[in-house]
Amino acid sequence: MGFNTVCVLFLVLFYLGWSEQCSKGYPFEHYLGTRTPYRIVSNNSFHKIHYEGCTPKKVWMIIRHGTRNPSTSNIETINEKLPKIKSLILNSQNLPNDFIKNRDLDLFKKWKSSLDSEDNNLLAHEGEEEMLLIAERMQSRFPEVFENVYSNTTYKLKFTHSQRTKKSAYYFAAGLFGKQTAKDVWFPEPNKKDPILRFYKLCNKWEKEIKSSVKDRGEQKTFQETHFIEKVVEEVNEKLGLNELTISDISIMYITCGFETAWNKRSKSPWCTPFTEENLKVLEYMEDLKYYWQDGYGHELTYKQACPAFGDLVNHFDTTSAYPKAVIYFTHSGTLLKILAHLGLYKDNEALTASNYDSMSNRKWKTSLIDSFATNLALLLYDCSGTKKVLTLHQENIVKLPCCPDTDLCEFSKLTEYYQESIDRCDFEAMCNTSTINSSEF
Repeated sequence: MGFNTVCVLFLVLFYLGWSEQCSKGYPFEHYLGTRTPYRIVSNNSFHKIHYEGCTPKKVWMIIRHGTRNPSTSNIETINEKLPKIKSLILNSQNLPNDFIKNRDLDLFKKWKSSLDSEDNNLLAHEGEEEMLLIAERMQSRFPEVFENVYSNTTYKLKFTHSQRTKKSAYYFAAGLFGKQTAKDVWFPEPNKKDPILRFYKLCNKWEKEIKSSVKDRGEQKTFQETHFIEKVVEEVNEKLGLNELTISDISIMYITCGFETAWNKRSKSPWCTPFTEENLKVLEYMEDLKYYWQDGYGHELTYKQACPAFGDLVNHFDTTSAYPKAVIYFTHSGTLLKILAHLGLYKDNEALTASNYDSMSNRKWKTSLIDSFATNLALLLYDCSGTKKVLTLHQENIVKLPCCPDTDLCEFSKLTEYYQESIDRCDFEAMCNTSTINSSEF
């Protein structure tokens, strides 16, 4: 056997070993819910988007912060529980086995938490890169509105009262103008409860009656009592040669798998290794239930309260002034999901419940796809020979609004007609302070 043949054989074996180690034969990165890396769902094309006879004039864009660190409570749970679980795994007499190999045990041996409470929610390096690349790609697609010379007349950029959105805004600006210029970009002082960027923080009724009920007695909690979750607990214990892990333990393993996958493109988190594809689908659905009822279509108030943000979009496109060309907001998961539902995107024919997991495998409301880190929604206003039209992008992919299901460019007049109730009847105070909740009709 010649030298070249040996080299090729080595590379093939290395690749197969790495591939098996990274995926165990399935794309585990596709089932990580709101911690899904943006690189999994993004449109990475830099090609200019062009429609004959049409010129982009303005953009309204809202962006979830990039990949971040866990919350304080998650960091504390990770630091408390996972070292103990790691010890149980490494001391198990039942490992290695057909599922957990020596290389998986090596990953566990090397693993240790590098976070403490002060690191909570901070933007991670991957989040910085996500923002830079989104900005560069959007500028390449729409150079007419994403100008590469900064002016606070041309651009309105705003972030919420958090480090992760502030840093996301800076790195997005760096993608547009370069890091040196980005340091001089002017941002308005953030509000703790911004009426456009984080409207739900001002909605007392939603906070007290919907968010709390979802957490305490919602469909997600009911789903945790089903045989689907029971089976996940049983199978994960079996694979790890244990019998004491609970759904609480497995949930923090799933959460850590998500964060560490988002942070690292090239190395695998050991906390992903105990899950089969079906296990991850069940855990993903458990998370989807939470966000469907808390931030999606579960209650009318949840998505109707997004009308101030939608009104901000309409006002930006409706004004006769050519400036600012670009309105770009940096916010959070809760804002993006409510706006997506307000627009009628990703609405399933039936509600997600604890009892219909089997029939919802092809659901549209899938947070791994629609609410990854750095999730973004962009609407662009075009002048098409005197007619105003709107192009909508989600995750940088063109999507069609319900009012224009057959065309990319939707006439602005048709859009405003379709969402007329949101524009004319946006009584935020009334809807957020009354005492009754209306569930959505399905």
